[in-house]
Amino acid sequence: MSHDRPIPARQRGLTFISWLLVLAIAVFFFLIGVKMVPTYIENFAIKEVLANVAQDRGSRDMSHRQLKNSLLKRFRINGVYDFSRDNIHIKKIKNGTRIDVQYEVRKPVIGNVSVVMDFSESVVTPE
Repeated sequence: MSHDRPIPARQRGLTFISWLLVLAIAVFFFLIGVKMVPTYIENFAIKEVLANVAQDRGSRDMSHRQLKNSLLKRFRINGVYDFSRDNIHIKKIKNGTRIDVQYEVRKPVIGNVSVVMDFSESVVTPE
C-alpha cells in the first residue's frame, strides 16, 4: 500500500520573508564576528608577550611593579592599549614567578545585546 503524495507542479524556493530572515541571521552573526575577531587578535598578542617575558632572563630579577610596568609597555607596543594593570597578578612560587592575566571584554553588538569574552592566560618564569 503506497501513500503517494501529489508532487506540486512547480516547486518553490524560499519566500521573500524567509530570505529576509536568513539575511538578518547572517548579518547578526557577521556583526558578532566583526566584534570578536579584534579581541582575539589582542589576546594572541597578550599570549605572545607572556611567552616572551617567560623566556626573558632580565624579567627574573624584576620586582612585581617593574614586571607589571614591563608587561604593560610590551602590551602597548603590540597594540593592546585598553588594558588595566589590575588584571595582572604576579606571585612568587617554588620554581619561579607565576604571571596570571585575567580579563573580560564586552563588545556591544546591536542595542542592548553584547558579546562577553573572558580570557585567562598564565605563564611561569623559571628562576
